[in-house]
Amino acid sequence: MAPPPKESDSTHPGLAEPRTKEDWFAYVFYEPPPRPRLPRYDAYVAMAEDDPERRRLIRSRNRYHSALVLAWTPSVQYFESEITELLDANEMAPPGARLGLLIDGPPTVGKSTLVKMIGRKFEQDLREDFPERFAPERLGAYVPVVYISLADQVTPKQISIAIARYLNVPTGGTKDTIDDRVLTALTACGTQLLIFDDLHFLDCSHKEGRASNDHIKFIANHVPCTIIGTGVDMENSPLLSEGGPTGPVKRNTRVKFPPSSGPRTQTAGRFSRQELAPFTLDSKPEITQWVGVINSLESALALYRHEKRSLTRRHWRYLHDRTNGSIAGLHALIRRSAVRAVKLGTEAITREIMDSIVLSYDHERAYAKVVELRSRQSSNSRSKLDKKSSAAEGSA
Repeated sequence: MAPPPKESDSTHPGLAEPRTKEDWFAYVFYEPPPRPRLPRYDAYVAMAEDDPERRRLIRSRNRYHSALVLAWTPSVQYFESEITELLDANEMAPPGARLGLLIDGPPTVGKSTLVKMIGRKFEQDLREDFPERFAPERLGAYVPVVYISLADQVTPKQISIAIARYLNVPTGGTKDTIDDRVLTALTACGTQLLIFDDLHFLDCSHKEGRASNDHIKFIANHVPCTIIGTGVDMENSPLLSEGGPTGPVKRNTRVKFPPSSGPRTQTAGRFSRQELAPFTLDSKPEITQWVGVINSLESALALYRHEKRSLTRRHWRYLHDRTNGSIAGLHALIRRSAVRAVKLGTEAITREIMDSIVLSYDHERAYAKVVELRSRQSSNSRSKLDKKSSAAEGSA
């Protein structure tokens, strides 16, 4: 299948969250803006502020920095291996629900980005290995990946309508009619990977929420595809246990549940659950991973005067403090700082530039707590030193 025609320069250059297979195809074929070719620095500085060439260069650099390459982090690699293994194990499985995977974790750790990246690579590999499935005469007939972002208070019918819209299936009629169309379409399109993003919007404590939970199980039973879900605090929601919280969180391990305070949902028997957590700096390997992500972003910058690897060498801990180890926060901070460095003419990301950026409310709140804790620790250390000094002077 040939890629869709490129958008003209007059249209919006970015990508929206996929809602249809056409949106998804656009994401699969999307190429970020290329790195701009920069004239010599003295020639750039000599350009007048209102020079159209200068404005075009600034705009092209801002577009480039806004789409800085997403790091293929160890977590992405890990979940790619898990999901690929599930797809292989489920491919020719007998009728019935195939084993699925729930990726749990707090906001802004990159769950949505992660599953889209993995789904995109899976389809790109299929296009390379089986080009006949994507032949022009089969345009849109083979849809190996379906990505659905759920809305708040979602109902079973809304889930089916979302899938129907994605596949260009009529959405009129009763729920049973739409369900039948959706199941038929998913099978006819050869869908192998069905992604449900934001599964925490299934409020299973209410009637419609539990029905939605059962509906996902119903889809898993009747469609030969692998279902991957993402969400926030799913272990402590009735999605996996109707009795409430199930115990402490385990990261990237098979979860061991304590005695249940209530019956398990059928989802708990059909899905494994693993956590995607923020980056931590508790060990040398963890520090190495975090520094590697920073370096991959820093090496892509298109700035005239940025000191090579300065963020990687000197500011890796500060960047962790500022973002609370969030990959989304890190991307936002570096993208904003690069744009501001161009605007101010510093042409380098410095500590002063980064300090001037206001991130999300959650990130700023977490950073304020870190600063307060460090201030108290520093004050306590000075107090201990003063006491020791006073004691030494007294004994003298």
